[in-house]
This record gives sequence, structure tokens and C-alpha cells, in this order.
Amino acid sequence: MQETKSIQTIGVMGSGQLGRMFTQSAHRHGYKVSCYSPASATPCGQVGAKEYIGEYTNLEKLSSFLEEIDVLTFEFENIPEVALQHIEKTSQEIGLLVCPSAEAIRIAQNRSKEKSFLQKYSLPTTHFYSIQNDTDYRAIREGLQFPYILKINEFGYDGKGQKKISSLQELDAYIVENSTSSIFLEEIVDYQKELSVILARFSDGSTSSYPVSENIHRNHILDTSIHPAVISKQVEETCQSYAYRLAEKLQYVGVLGVEFFLKPNGEVLLNEFAPRPHNSGHFSMNGFAISQFDLQVRAVCNLPQPQLNFTGKSIMKNLLGEDMPQLQKQKQQYLESKHYHLHLYGKEEARKGRKMGHWNYTGPLGHQEAFS
Repeated sequence: MQETKSIQTIGVMGSGQLGRMFTQSAHRHGYKVSCYSPASATPCGQVGAKEYIGEYTNLEKLSSFLEEIDVLTFEFENIPEVALQHIEKTSQEIGLLVCPSAEAIRIAQNRSKEKSFLQKYSLPTTHFYSIQNDTDYRAIREGLQFPYILKINEFGYDGKGQKKISSLQELDAYIVENSTSSIFLEEIVDYQKELSVILARFSDGSTSSYPVSENIHRNHILDTSIHPAVISKQVEETCQSYAYRLAEKLQYVGVLGVEFFLKPNGEVLLNEFAPRPHNSGHFSMNGFAISQFDLQVRAVCNLPQPQLNFTGKSIMKNLLGEDMPQLQKQKQQYLESKHYHLHLYGKEEARKGRKMGHWNYTGPLGHQEAFS
């Protein structure tokens, strides 16, 4: 293990539920946490993180935050470019560790950069078109084979900024109304399952990962993760090898969530990656002795790499805003059993589609029986 600077305070860009669970883990490991975001009384701050409040583009306030921490990590990737450039410049000037790199964040937040990066390193993806201007559109317009999913190129998540386009006329109408600025067209994939790998890469290049999970979405938002996925050994190995290659090519340090499509013919396509702990990795909080947040702390603080011992099947189910009226009834039903574990995020407003918490189930039942 390489010797590194003494770390006392970990900084987190963002202050939501991932920052909250990361903070709880960091405190158990003996570290202080500070978070930076425009909000106050955040999920992260509620569990003891020191809140630095400012817009991401406020470089003066961002500098004050960066100067008070020993290592920086991220709980979400939609950081403006001006902030990423400032983080890169400041980290070089003051010797601040940044895990993962600002460049990894830059790639993950831009669909065109992400897909181009994957293809550069022979990681198979869906077919796509990146349209940045009218010239790009004219060049590909006549050859399009519909339908496609149209996505905004940046700052999209949980299905936001996505629209199915079924004809050239529909696409033309969309562009007339919205322009061709930063549009991303992606083929619609006939897939059998959606899968994900959660891994951590350490500064010495060593890597730890959990077995592959299967993910079930509802209205473009993750509903349930089943761990481990019921897949062949070959598919398991393919997903793991693609995730490891991606982490290596990014020179990544920290926890990485990688999502895949499994096609009916057994082909695996890499869909996208998240440069942070991932919703589909929440099973690890009760299904393993070492959670994905523990892994993130260990990776960014250069602590020893742990063994991830599989303890048995686990299922994660998201709690959204519209699910909250039933929560009290669920508590009475589920918490009579030792197999259910509730994690709430401390958010006051329960809006439709907003992630408010999750249940973890560890036991013999399948997902339909466990959360019927």
C-alpha cells in the first residue's frame, strides 16, 4: 500500500441521499465529512456533514470548501464545466486528491462523450447519433431508421429529458421547436434484462466488485434490484470484464456503477456508467458486511482493499414520493421480520418520482413475493 497524505476530512460534491449514506460510513471509519451544494438542511448535512452552501458556479465559495478538505469525491455527476475546471486547477495548486477525476465526471455527464469513450476502448454500446448542430442533423437525417430514444446530451437522469421518436416528421417537429443543440439519438434495444456491476478501484489499480445485479425499472426510475442476477457464468464474466476495463481506461479511483443491457441472444451492451455509488448497489448495505459506501471510503482514503464475501440473496426496492402514504402500513408488515431493513433519506417533500428511501430484503423470497 502506497503511503499517502493524512486524510481527516473528506469533501463531497453534492449533498443528497448518496452523500448521506457515504457520510454515515465515513464517520464509522473515523473521518469528518464536508459537503458542497446550493441547498441547506440536506440529507447529507442531517447526519453530521458540514454544509458549505453555494452555487456550483460560485468559484469563491467553492474555493473555500476545497481548501478545507483533504480529498474530494462526488455523490452526483451533474457538475458544471466551470466548476470542474476550477476543481482541476485548485487541486493541482494545493495538492488536493480528487477521486474520481474531474475528467471521469466530465465523460459521465455527457452522453456523446460517454458513448464515444466506450467505443474507443471496444466496449460495445447501442448505436447512437450525436447531433450538435444543423450540419450534424442534415448529414444523418435521410439514413435514420425509426424508432429512436431522443435524449438531452447532458444533465439527464431517471428518464428526465428523454422522448421516444417514431418518425422523421416527429423528429423534425421536435427540432423546429427545440433546435438541434446537444441532441442524442439512441437506438431502442430489444433486451432481456437490465444488469449492473458495482465496483471499486483503488489507487494502486486493484479492484473489488460485487456480483452482477438485475434491475427492474418503473417509469424510467429504478424500482427493484435483485442480487445476484440469475444469469449465466459467461454473462457474469462479460459484465465484470467490461466494468473492469472501463475503470482501468478511466484510471478511476472510487466506486463506479456500470449498467448493461442483456439481449435475448446473450449479447451484452454497456449502457452507461455512474462515477459514484449507484442506486442499484444499495443491496450491499445489508447483503454484505462491506457496503458500496464503505468501499468508497476505503478507495478514496487509500485504506486496505477488503474481501467482499457473498452472504446470500438480497433485494432492494426504492421508495418514491408516491409510495410514502403506504409506508406506515409497510413498517408494520415488514419490520416484524428480520429480513427487512428500511433506509430513509431525510427528505421532507414527498414528490412523485422523488427517491425518499429504500427497503432492503435479505432472505429466501423472490422479489415479487418479498414486496407484494
